[in-house]
Formats: sequence, C-alpha cells, structure tokens
Amino acid sequence: MPRPSAYLPPALERGRTWGFGLNLYALRSKRNWGIGDFTDLRDFVRYAAGMGAGIVGVNPLHVLHYVEPEAASPYAPTSRYFRNPLYIDIEAVPEYQARDERSAKLRAHVASSEFAETLAALRSAPAVAYRAVAAVKWPALEELYAVLRERRGERWAEFRAFAERGGERLERFAIYEAIDGSYAREEGRIRGWLTWPSEYRDASSDAVKQWAEQERRRVDYFKFLQWVADEQLQNVSREAAALSIGLYLDLAVGVELNSADVWSDPSAYVLDETIGAPPDPLGPFGQNWGLPPPDPLALLREGGATFAELLAANMAHAGALRLDHVMALMRLFCIPQGKTAGEGTYVAYPFDELLAIAAAASERARCLIVGEDLGNVPPGFRERLESEGIFSYRLLLFERDDDGNFRPPSAYPELALATGTTHDLPTLSGWAIASDIDARERIGLLPVEVAAVERQARRIEVSRLIDALRTWGELDEPAFEALHRAIDTRHRDAQAYDPLVRAAYRFMARSASRLVLVQLDDAIGEFDQVNLPGTFSEYPNWRRKNSLDLDEIVRDPRLAALSTDVRDRVMGGLAK
Repeated sequence: MPRPSAYLPPALERGRTWGFGLNLYALRSKRNWGIGDFTDLRDFVRYAAGMGAGIVGVNPLHVLHYVEPEAASPYAPTSRYFRNPLYIDIEAVPEYQARDERSAKLRAHVASSEFAETLAALRSAPAVAYRAVAAVKWPALEELYAVLRERRGERWAEFRAFAERGGERLERFAIYEAIDGSYAREEGRIRGWLTWPSEYRDASSDAVKQWAEQERRRVDYFKFLQWVADEQLQNVSREAAALSIGLYLDLAVGVELNSADVWSDPSAYVLDETIGAPPDPLGPFGQNWGLPPPDPLALLREGGATFAELLAANMAHAGALRLDHVMALMRLFCIPQGKTAGEGTYVAYPFDELLAIAAAASERARCLIVGEDLGNVPPGFRERLESEGIFSYRLLLFERDDDGNFRPPSAYPELALATGTTHDLPTLSGWAIASDIDARERIGLLPVEVAAVERQARRIEVSRLIDALRTWGELDEPAFEALHRAIDTRHRDAQAYDPLVRAAYRFMARSASRLVLVQLDDAIGEFDQVNLPGTFSEYPNWRRKNSLDLDEIVRDPRLAALSTDVRDRVMGGLAK
C-alpha cells in the first residue's frame, strides 16, 4: 500500500493512543469568569497528560458575534479563521498585572465585593450566560488594550508584528467587527453586515477604507483580541506537547450568511442557497443549517488557495483537526433560499483537488486529520479518505449492522477515531434513559404518542448494546442485571449508568481503531446533550455546563477508573 499523503503522527504509526473530548465553554472552575477559558483547558491538558492520554479534543473555537454573544453555536461562527475571545483568561493577560494606574484600577475593580458577587453568580449558574459573561469580559479587555497602547514597549512591538502577519484577512475581519459594533450600539441593529448602510456592505469600498482609518484604534482593538486569544491558545498547545498528539481542534463546515467571512469575500460563497441535509429516517423533514455554501467554481478559479489558508489557520497550535461534515470535500446538499430541505439537491465539489490540498496542509502542519463522516456518505468516499491517511469518525451509537445489532470491536476500521457520542446526540447515560426523546416531547417536537413509540424502540436499542457489552466480556452478570433494572425505571442517577459507560469505552478500546476518545460528558455522567438538532431557542443549546468543576473532575474516581481501563486496553494492544 502506498504511503498516505496526510500526516500520521509517530504515535499512530507505531500503534494506538487515546484521550478526552470536551466542550470548553462547559468547563467550570473556581477562577474562571462564568465560561471555560484557555487556562481551564491548559489545566485539563495537564491532567490528561498525567493520566497518560495522547490527545485532548475541544469544540470549535471559532469567533462568534461580538455584539450578540447569545448567538453561541460554535458551528455557526462569524469567521472560521479566528478565535473566540470569550475564551480569554483576563487575569492571565500580561497587561492585567502591569505596574500602572489603569491596570491597578482594573485589578481593584475585579477584587471588589460587588464584582466578586457577579463572578460567583456567573460561575454557579448551570448554563453559560453568554451576554452576562461578555458584559464583564469586554470592558476588561478594552482596558487591557488601553494599557498596551499606553505602555508600548516590547509587547506593543509583538502585537504590531502579529497584526502585520495577519494581513488583509485580519484587517477585514477587524473592520467588520468594528463597524458591526458601531451600528449595533448606535442604532440598535441586529448583528451582521446585511443590516449596515449600503456603502459599507462592500468590504473593498472606499467608504469602508475611510471608516477604518477614522476608527483605527477600534479596528486595532479587535486585532488585539485575536492576538491575546492566539497567545493563550499557543500556551495551551505548548502544554499539550506532553501528549503524543496534542490538541485536537474542530473546523466547522461553514459560517453564517451575516458573517465577517462572507462580508470579507462574498464571491467565495453562493449567497442565495444554504447547506443542510436531505430528509432521512432520523430527520424526515431534512435539515437546513442556514449556512451559505462555498462556491465550487470560485474554489476552482483560485486553485483552492482560500481552503489551504483556512486549514493552515485551524491547524496552528493543533496536533489533530476534525473536519466537520467532511463529505463537503465531495458534495454539499444545497437548498435554495426560502425553500424546504426536501427541495434541495446535491452540488458537486472538486474532490480530488480539495483532498490533495487537505493532505498537503496536514503534512505541512504535522497535523492529523479526522473527517466527520456521519450521515449520508457517498459510496467509496470513506475508502478514498482512508487511502490518503484521513481518519474516519466512528460513534458507538451508529456502529450497527443492517439488523440494528452493534458491530463487534473487530469491525471498527483501523484508521479511525472511535468515541461514544457527539454534540448532536445524547450522552451515553442520556441515551440509555431516552432523555433526548423526553426533551423533544417537552418542547413540542414530538407528539406524545410518537414519543412513546420512540422510547419503546430505544429500550430495544439499549438492550442490544448491553447484550453486546456482555457478549464481549465488558459487563459481568451483576452489572448486566443492575443496568436493566435502572433502565426499566429510567432512574436519573449517574452512578447507576457508570457500568454502562465504562463497559462501552472498554469495548471501543478493544477495537482496531488507532484513536479512542473518551467524552468527558460521558465519563462524569451527564444526561443532557449540549445541542438538540432542529431547535433554536426552544432548547438551551451550547449552554449547559458540566455538573462538576475542574477540581472535582480531576479527583473523580469514575474518571480515573475509566481512564485506566481505556489506557490499559489501548496502549496494551488488546484489540480483538
């Protein structure tokens, strides 16, 4: 077999490894400001390294709308080239500790009893209050930017060098953010360039250039946010050097229409269509993701340069990169504006060219690629990715044969990342008690009688998984019987389903797949999924925090036991 084109880390050339997957925003700690931040991620990476893990994965870190933090989906960003500054740890920014009056005043404000009460409320909330978090973080970051400008010196020179390296891409993004913030404040407009005066809707217009020069300080503020976010993520990446692979980042399949990326280069997108998925048994009405598709002709005209740039931006500081909906390299399901998903059609993309660009970018950045290949996968597609060394993304809940039985560990492909579930699905414990079906019924997405039928079908599915785990020696008889009792009563007690979670990950650890990812939500017994597809405001998507804080997580015996189980099987070569 010829050597694959994409990068394969030495740890995976020699064998297998494992690690954790988590949602950064969901991390609690006693020191963050109401949302998980880069320091929390660094601390978890240290824990993972101490457990012998080789990889730590996170949700997409793409920048979201500054003026409307509640638009929180990491899979519908305003730009895929830049990072979300809400993840910045304010107190870790060097300007925060600077010896000057402005920094001292900010530190005194943070130390005040009133501010401490605000932070305590943000930390204790069960869900991320994005707008309230931004209300404390944005003013602090503006103060730190003012400190940097006043002090100048070596840090200022480093910032200017970063801004220069960012080139036209960073300049246009920062202008977008500055204009959008200006009109949102002054006129109460909703986010995005489609609401601006017409003279500012063309990123290359003289009016935009003149505005940017007049508001240069504000434009540079948004470059400062990207500099600090990049700096802190780079620090996490340095810590992740102790892992055999490192950080595993996530590239969303697209951006919003009303976004910085589309405004910066509208010719790169088809603006009168959106991407989604056709009707299928899991989604009888299809899906519309509300994201404009890249223009395949534009990709061909410019030789895939923007795609290569996008990959390079996301592979920076990463040892592995997940390509969300990787079938987009070959085709996208496109829906005309105003039409239903049932009226969409597949549009072909220059697959050979994009695949070659992805493989070359992977090799250049020494970054493994994992392709999220769930859903309607074209015939031969997975085989082609495998031939290039791009890993498949295999979920336990989906790995079944035509009769609905769970496939044995030996059926998992070698070049794959195996894990239990993902953000659009219930956690393993939640799946076992049908919490996702409950949620859809509760908000009116499922009629009562349909929900009852789905729960009955789920009970059969859960029994099949438990049977498979017992067959493969991962559940003893007492655990098998106890699980059936808990599931019969739908008892919402995380400890009751810990044997299921441990057995499921031991099962995957015995597979042939070279990567096994333990989802933190599974390991600590979460029931509620972070995103319920098909909902917007009906369900608190992208907000649910972990039930335990970081100190509790790293001391949790369940996580330690599960990690030991997975590590011993993966690193001990117990694939069967």
